[in-house]
Amino acid sequence: MSQQEITYLNTAAAGLVSKPSLNATHSFYDAMQVNASSRSEQWRFKEFPLIRETLAEFMDAPAGNVAFVPNFSYAMTALVHSMTGKERVLLYKNDYPSVLDAFRLNGYDITWIDNEDGFHISLDKLKDLLLTKNIDLLVISHVQWLSGFKIDIEELSVFCRQHNIIFIVDATQSLGAMKISATKLDADAIIASNYKWMNAAFGSGVIYLADRLLEKYTPKIGGMGSYTFQGDKMFYEPSVRSFEPGHLNMPGLLLLDGAMKEKLEMGLEKIEAHNIDLTTHLLDGLASLPVNLIGPMDTADRCSIVVVKDENGLGQFLTDNQIIVTHRGGTLRISMHFYNTKADVMRLISCLQELYNGSNT
Repeated sequence: MSQQEITYLNTAAAGLVSKPSLNATHSFYDAMQVNASSRSEQWRFKEFPLIRETLAEFMDAPAGNVAFVPNFSYAMTALVHSMTGKERVLLYKNDYPSVLDAFRLNGYDITWIDNEDGFHISLDKLKDLLLTKNIDLLVISHVQWLSGFKIDIEELSVFCRQHNIIFIVDATQSLGAMKISATKLDADAIIASNYKWMNAAFGSGVIYLADRLLEKYTPKIGGMGSYTFQGDKMFYEPSVRSFEPGHLNMPGLLLLDGAMKEKLEMGLEKIEAHNIDLTTHLLDGLASLPVNLIGPMDTADRCSIVVVKDENGLGQFLTDNQIIVTHRGGTLRISMHFYNTKADVMRLISCLQELYNGSNT
């Protein structure tokens, strides 16, 4: 199977890595074969501070409020263990397991919210639960992995600030596909893994923490940047960098640096517009076909993720035609990013037309 034969519509599972970003990691490993200590020290003291500055620009956040982590679940668990354990938490029952398990497994008092129609999460119902259940902590994904539903995190952030509720956002299915300004959003925490829409492969994630959250919950973890020297002694100095492990994924963060710079050059607003245009094109094509779509036939409350029921042999037909999507639980998740084109979407639609027209003859 050649790369040219594949139509890749599966960024929601894993984003494609660009060649320029990958070249930086190759160069790093080449140097590690010759003088590993010098190359790693160069990364730590010269390159790493610049990568942090790129992340700060990318998330529109102060550099002192962002850190690099292995993945979302690591950061979420470490953050939860910095809390008291007595907080009342509101969670969406079908959210990604890593969002839920840190609270379920540690015995938190959880209030659950469900969707209304298999897709929408009612903001009015969510706000009502936050107040009537005296919720201390709202944790939710910006974009839902099983449906593509995009919740209004700006409105939620304003509401949470008004009522002194801690707001934590899982941005794994949105960071890199749309602009998220930590400064404008004013959430307490934004966490994301980088292997999807950030296109930085596996082994790295990012975390933003507001000063007020760090003041409320001193990190209960020590990492690469949480110690300072005073003379010949080391002292623990808690900050968002406490969440950075002692041995970060150096080549992975070089890969991330390249991916962030590529997106900044393209413009995140343009990337989002491009992705939504492709999504609209796909939905228009699906409208005349007998597919069972999860959610409405528009982009009002979704990102560039479209989920349909896997019926009438549809999933196998796409596999046979080398159209790559996520097959899960009787559904097919289709997702489009900046490297996809209308030709990719048209190939998918043509494939569907072939299947259904053939089944009607």
